[in-house]
Amino acid sequence: MQVFSFTNDLVPVLRPAGASGVDRAGEGLRTVSSSDADPSRGRDTVEISPEARDANDRSAERRDDTSAPKDRNGDPLSEADQREVEKLRARDQEVRTHEQAHVAAAGGLYRGGPTYSYRTGPDGNRYAVGGSVQIDTSEASTPEETITKAQQIRRAALAPAEPSSTDQAVAAKASRMESEARAELAAQRAGPDDESIETDGIDTVDTPVRGTPAAPREADIQSRLDVFA
Repeated sequence: MQVFSFTNDLVPVLRPAGASGVDRAGEGLRTVSSSDADPSRGRDTVEISPEARDANDRSAERRDDTSAPKDRNGDPLSEADQREVEKLRARDQEVRTHEQAHVAAAGGLYRGGPTYSYRTGPDGNRYAVGGSVQIDTSEASTPEETITKAQQIRRAALAPAEPSSTDQAVAAKASRMESEARAELAAQRAGPDDESIETDGIDTVDTPVRGTPAAPREADIQSRLDVFA
């Protein structure tokens, strides 16, 4: 039988059978012949020296360092910078989920996007911190179609779990459009001889949304949903 003694770089050193076990500094492994081993096991064993264990631990630490977040210069991030990166990652995911909710609910009204605004983190990566989706908010050709369209606009605007103030403004605009279309439809069904319905000066009311700020001017609301403005 021949016994192999391995160095740290895994180059085998052949030793003749019957050679006694050695424990050299730098090799880290000590071979024990079958006569020294447990007789019941009937085979050689290998023991790792404390020096080899320390070297292995240091190697593992170096591998861990390679996966740690680093800045643009390749230096490890401070704890504050690491917390900032985690916040930006969470924000990025929140923004993208928010925008995809708009897209999914818009259906045929979808016209473009999502488009994102970005912030560069301490690690040099760009993270989305805002976004928008463009949808068609114009009136349809008939009051009936306008009512249906306005309802879908409102659903698309309020689709995210936490609609932004701009989302709520678009939803309020859709509610006004639906109200006006319903009044127009009622006037058409009543006919010109029915004086009980006045089509001039119809009052419209925004859909009440808890915490909704004052609605912006009509000219300020574009045909798109701005998220995290």
